[in-house]
Order: sequence, then structure tokens, then C-alpha cells
Amino acid sequence: MYIPDEILDEIRSKADLVELVSQQTPVKKSGKDYWACCPFHKEKTPSFKIDPQKQLYYCFGCKKCGNVFHYVQELVNTDFPGAAQWLADRYGIYIPENSATSKQEQDRRKTWQENCLKLLNDAANWFQANLSKPEAAPAVNYLNSRGLDQESIRKFKLGYSLDSWDATITWAEKLGYTQDMLTATGLTTKKDEPNAKPYDRFRGRLIFPISDELGRVVGFSARLLDPEAKVAKYVNSPETEFFQKGKLLYGLHFARQAFKTAGKALICEGQLDVIACHRAGLTHAVAAQGTAFTDFHAKILKRSTEHVTLAFDADTAGQKATLRTTALLHEQGINVSIATLPEGDDPDGIFRKGGQQALTAILEQTYPAIPFIFESSKKIYQIDKPDELSKVVRQLLEVIQPFPDLIVRAGHCKWLAQQLNLPERLIMDELATMDASARKQAMPSAGPTPIQTAPQPSQRRPFLPPFAIPQVGESTLQALLELILQSKALAENLAQNEEVGPLIPDTPLGNAINLVLAHADQDEWDLAQQAILNSDLIADPTIAKIFSTPAFVNFSPESTDDDAQRNFKEAKQLVAFQDCVNKLILEEINRQLAELKTKLVASTSKEEVQVLQDETLQLITRKQSLQASAGR
Repeated sequence: MYIPDEILDEIRSKADLVELVSQQTPVKKSGKDYWACCPFHKEKTPSFKIDPQKQLYYCFGCKKCGNVFHYVQELVNTDFPGAAQWLADRYGIYIPENSATSKQEQDRRKTWQENCLKLLNDAANWFQANLSKPEAAPAVNYLNSRGLDQESIRKFKLGYSLDSWDATITWAEKLGYTQDMLTATGLTTKKDEPNAKPYDRFRGRLIFPISDELGRVVGFSARLLDPEAKVAKYVNSPETEFFQKGKLLYGLHFARQAFKTAGKALICEGQLDVIACHRAGLTHAVAAQGTAFTDFHAKILKRSTEHVTLAFDADTAGQKATLRTTALLHEQGINVSIATLPEGDDPDGIFRKGGQQALTAILEQTYPAIPFIFESSKKIYQIDKPDELSKVVRQLLEVIQPFPDLIVRAGHCKWLAQQLNLPERLIMDELATMDASARKQAMPSAGPTPIQTAPQPSQRRPFLPPFAIPQVGESTLQALLELILQSKALAENLAQNEEVGPLIPDTPLGNAINLVLAHADQDEWDLAQQAILNSDLIADPTIAKIFSTPAFVNFSPESTDDDAQRNFKEAKQLVAFQDCVNKLILEEINRQLAELKTKLVASTSKEEVQVLQDETLQLITRKQSLQASAGR
């Protein structure tokens, strides 16, 4: 999602960090700054400082800091575009889909979208209000049979669509909504015939409103209540500009904060399963909405957690979903564990029978995905038969191959070889064959352009080595070296940063940085300065100049500053350090963008162009986020 700089500037000019923080915790002015208890960790004494002039914050407790975009990213567990959209919605700023669109058209488009979203929200409230009508008895009886309490019905906005062909249309028109809006939001449909009239899409069904990450109602899922009816059990909103099933997770707006406290996400199969989990206190539960789990879902979860537990049914369909979902999550580097549900049971049924204790006990007893899939495969295939052994190996490799980390892949291959008493080289060779097949399938075809379908795990592009490392700015490296020489915490931070480490070049400054990081890794950071002084690196003029400054001539690892001085100094160092890190990443992004531009010019394949354009957009979005960090 590209957001023009002028839009970001408008958001910065209108957003008030003090006002946003005060919505979460009391804020008190002291001098020119404001102080509060940190919204991101528990504390009794305020240590969260807000600079209203610069619109920056810093917590002296948990060390979180940044601008208004960072604050919203942390608060609602979203990425930079999501934070920008959240702020734009709050302050009435329209982010156009096409920045070249006229201001008048932008205003018209914004008003239209706002009205449609208001219609969806009003419809959810109306459906819920229908539960109190006599006609809703089938829905009420069903909810009672499921043991759903009023609090859950209210929280998830469950409702009832009247068994009528035009009740929704009549209700909406009385409130001034147009037929175009009803069509655009999917609340009505019509037959594919000339002069066909629209009618209500949802009739006589239990309604589950579906919300996006920001908690806005964007569509509905409607469950059949008459078991004798010969129609679909579920009817969902169609694909609209507001409702894209492959990009929505049911319950996400409730669960995103719980991902942090639980340390993981829990994926169920259906809405009632999610509601049951939330009732049991497992508020980190979500579900894919009316479609198979997608790579977009995996990317959403990756922003908030590194661990996911799957709680799918134990039937054949559930086992297939487990394999497919695990592969997609592994592709994002997410660790997956599996909760084993009793045969024929789901989280909703377990909760109704045994309550919170029974459901929690089952969902907290999990097994690592790969060993679990291995044991499940052995129940299906006889590994003493070569042809079936081959199927087991390939099934496991289908979920190992997507890992982006080659070392992780190799580790799992070694484990699999040990379990099957096979040569490790044999497993690695089979994985290499799958990689080669994936590369071949990713190559452009000389024939007609094929219809694009979602790739299966074995069809995804294999890991490719990074491009040559560019030479980065000397001033950035110099500043970074000075910072990690003065701060053990920053040196340890950089030593653990797997993204920035490979960007340090093989130059005197780069080698000096790596020498400090090596000492930090061995818990010998305080010896790093002397190590540089005793090496040939000190002959470099820039490094010699660093060590000749008063800050280093008189430097001691044991600080004599009082707490206030030390906290202020650490805050300044942290901001400068993050600026250096961002610059290194930005230089790498610019290099990759230039490389992609060259490939786009040379490409003759529509499929490859689409992939390159997607990668370019992702890099531009990341670049904007980093530039916003620098206050640009």
C-alpha cells in the first residue's frame, strides 16, 4: 500500500500523541513534557515521556520509543500502512487509492466508503436488535442450545436476519441508504436475468458480523437455522472492496493484543470455535473466514507473533488443512504447534461439555508440527514399504521446504533422516529435487499465459542467496561504531540483529564494528576498545580519530552519571542507534529497488512482472516505514 508523502505529512500535522496516549492512560504535564504510566508494560510510577513539540515518546522502563506511527503500530499490533490508515480514519484524512485522482473525486470516494462502512455497522446493530423480535425464536433457541451467554452475543455482535426478501432493503432505505450501497456492501443480491430486482442476501439466518483488523464491520457470515432446508449451511458476503475473505481472520481485532500476552496465536476452524475459546479465556484465538488459510493470513500473524497453534478437526479435511496451513506459516518463519482434538470434537463442543478447564487443558497440550505430522503419516502409511516410505518423506518435506532459513531446513532434514534411519544426504537430495522443480515451475513459459492460482507449498520459489553486499556510507558506520563502543546494550542489540549483520561491509570501519560485536557475543564487550587499539585497525585515520576524541580518551565502562543523566544519555543513544540501523537497511532497500527496476525493464513475462511489482511494492512500503521512523 503506497501512501504519498503529503498524506503522511498531513497525518503528522493533525495527529496528537498526547491525546492518543491519554485515551489509554492518564497523562500529566511536567514542564514542557508530558508523563504517563507506560501503555505497553505494567508500572506504578510514570516513566513514559511525551515531547509534544517533536511528537515523540520514550519509555524509561521498557525502552520503547518513536513517533505517532510507531505508537499506533505497537498499540494495535499493525504494520506501518495499517497505522497510517488507523490515524487517517481517526483524523478524517483520506488515503487515496490513486494519488493522481482529483481532490473532488477523492472527497467523493471517501464519503462513499464512509457511508458504506456506516451501513455495514448499522446493519450489524440492526441484525443484533432483531434477536429481541418474536420472529427470531429459531436463532435464540439455537444460541441457547450452544450455551452462548449474553456477554458473548454482545461482544461478537451476533444477530438475526429476518426471513423476508426485502426486510433489509426496507430498513436501509428508511435510513437513507441507497440500493448502490446495499449492492456494494453485499447486503443484497439479484438473479442474473434482465430487469431482475435486488433482494436480501441474508434471510432467516443467524448472523456473524465479520470485522477487519481495525474492528470495522466489513461483511457477514450467515448460518442456516432450519436443518431440513435444502440450501447452503453458510452464506457469506461476496467479495467487495471492503470484504476479501482471504485477507480476514475472524476475531483478529479482539485477539491481536492477546497475541503478545499469550506469546502465540491460536487458529481454529470456525466462528463458534473462536467464540468458545474467548469465553474460556483463550483470547488469542482466530479463524480463517469462509475460505482456506492463505499466505496473506500468515503474513498478518507474522507481524504479531512467531508462534502459532493449530486447533483443527481430527478428520481428513482437518488433517489436510493442518498440512496446508503449516506450510504457509513455515514460509513466514513461524513456529507451528498442533493441539490434538478428540475425534469428532471441536473447541466449541469441548467447551460446552467440559467448560473452560477442559478446553484449556486440550488446547494448551500441543506438539511441534513436524514431529506431529510425522507420527500422523506413520498411521496412514507403512514405512516398511519403499513406495509408502517415499510418500512419508515427501509429505514431511512439503512442510519443511517452505522455511526461508536454510539452517532450519537442514536441521529438520537431519531429524527426519534419523527417525527413518535413512542417510541424511538422501533427504537433502530429495529436498534439492523439490527446489529444482519449484524453480522450473517459477520460470516463464513460452506458451500462453496460464491462469494464476494460489501456489501449493511445493511450487513456491525456493530460498535464493542474497545479492552482493553494497558499500554503505562511511559516516553511518562511524556513528554506529562510536555508539556500540559506548553502550554494551546497543552492541548486544546489534549482535543479535540478523537483518543488519550481513550489511556490515568488509572495510576498516566494518571490521571494527564486527570486532566489537564478537566481543559482545562473548560477554567481553568491555575489552572491545582495547582489542581495536591493539589491532591494525587503529591505523585507519577515521578509527584513529574516533579514539582521539575526549569522549573516548576519558571513557570508562563504569558510568558515573546519576540516573537522570544516564537515562537521558541512553535515550539519545538509542534514537541515534536506530537511525544508523535504519540507514543501513534503507541503503539495502534502495539497492534492491534498483535491481528490481532493471529486472522489470528486461522482463517479458507477465507472471514475472507481477511478482517483481509485488516485491517492489513491499520494499516501498518498508522504505516508507523506515523514513517515517526518521521523522521524514
